[in-house]
Amino acid sequence: MLFALALLAYQLSRAFVVGDAGDAVRNAWEIIDLEKASGIFFESSVQRWMLDNLHVTQFLNHFYVWAHLQVTALFFVWLYKRRSSAYPFVRNAFFVANGVALAVFVVYPVAPPRLMTGEGFIDTLSIISGIDLHAGHLSGWFNPFAAVPSMHFAYALMVGVIAALLIRNWPLKLVMLTYPVLVFITIVGTANHYVLDALAGGAVILTAFGLTALAGI
Repeated sequence: MLFALALLAYQLSRAFVVGDAGDAVRNAWEIIDLEKASGIFFESSVQRWMLDNLHVTQFLNHFYVWAHLQVTALFFVWLYKRRSSAYPFVRNAFFVANGVALAVFVVYPVAPPRLMTGEGFIDTLSIISGIDLHAGHLSGWFNPFAAVPSMHFAYALMVGVIAALLIRNWPLKLVMLTYPVLVFITIVGTANHYVLDALAGGAVILTAFGLTALAGI
């Protein structure tokens, strides 16, 4: 119940901190320029590969929409039932990470790649699979300018690494470690996040675990 309430509060809070579109676009150009200067601006290459393999694109589009919260929720159920001694620490770090991310969303709104048409990004969810994140009755609860940090990747990194550390079966360990890699390819290839978004998401979740350990909670 704590997990469900915290996640609900986080999702609802995002609806009330939608950033200014002008600021979000300007900040997005900063991200793009920084990536180009750092030599890590390769989102377009991932997209081209996906568009050459539309069956993969279809899968990843639906994976992006449906796997994020469901896999995270199942992970916490498994953790609570099978590795209960680790559950409070991981849960608390998860809460801290979401708090940090929400603060960043408020002060630094960033438009995702799919809204930056000047760089040739393609919204694969909408164009290939007909999934419109900006329309429908749920759109009011969705912050389109919450690209940084990528909590899609932050959650995936947490799930993959913690599960790999706690699972005893080596093949399953390897499977869990591939999960954040798949999520990274998905969020970049679908033009929902920049490479730096994923790095920021990883930094947020690692910082949250560090702060939780230091605080002893």
